[in-house]
Amino acid sequence: MLFQQVLNGLTNGSLYALMAVGVTMVYKSLGMLNFAHGDTMMIGTFITLSFIKMGVPFHIAVPLGIACAAVLGFLLERIILRKVKFSSFVNLLIATVGVSYVLRNMGMVIWGTSPQLFPSMFPETLIKIGNFNVTPQSIGIILISLAIITGLHLFFTRVKIGKCMQLASSDPEGAAMMGVNVTYMRFLTFGISAALAAIAGIMIGPLTYARVDMSATIGMKAFAAAILGGIGNLWGALLGGVILGVVEAVGAAYISTAYRDAFSFIILFIVLFVKPTGLLNKKIENKL
Repeated sequence: MLFQQVLNGLTNGSLYALMAVGVTMVYKSLGMLNFAHGDTMMIGTFITLSFIKMGVPFHIAVPLGIACAAVLGFLLERIILRKVKFSSFVNLLIATVGVSYVLRNMGMVIWGTSPQLFPSMFPETLIKIGNFNVTPQSIGIILISLAIITGLHLFFTRVKIGKCMQLASSDPEGAAMMGVNVTYMRFLTFGISAALAAIAGIMIGPLTYARVDMSATIGMKAFAAAILGGIGNLWGALLGGVILGVVEAVGAAYISTAYRDAFSFIILFIVLFVKPTGLLNKKIENKL
């Protein structure tokens, strides 16, 4: 029983972590939270589902949906956020809240409010491990999330453009003096962040159905995971997501399912009371 709940928690926590990484990237780049991040996930999920319903093969529909979400992220940065001036935190905050409402209402108009079945990319045959049955979907979600976060870590630490993105986010003025196009780096950040949200949505869809309001709870937990782990830290986002996922799964199983969503935020409040900067707040020095 406990093993099953921990596995469920790791599965959900991996998805929260993937969303939290996108939140962290934008925060490091702009020093703000993108409240439209969850709705970008929802749009990417429904676009992918629309391609599938049009008869596009699943293995083609998924990359197309992710690409469309990335384009949405690019447009959000280029057309809206860049116009309201990156130097104003209040302007950016209000802009992302407005975009969130627009995207959610647009989703209601286009796809309706009813939950829609989303096909899984994994087989349904159970995998037997000892006395436990494990779904390939759980294993796949955990492995894919871990692989993506590891790949991002290597991208930001080994690839030149990734290092430039890191430098531009930590010291924009210094990066500009060294010839880094800070505006372009922010542009890329929003695209990658939106693509990560779409990937998370595509893996969440088979678990919770594709719903226009799927961004509300999952988006808030992504923010909670990023803050819990130490916002601005890639591995902190992973740790925060896993902790929230396991705590809510175990708490729902052994205490009450009525407080399932509350457990995540209770642990967040406790950790922030003891360590306000989050679990992993070590400052990383970026070099070209």
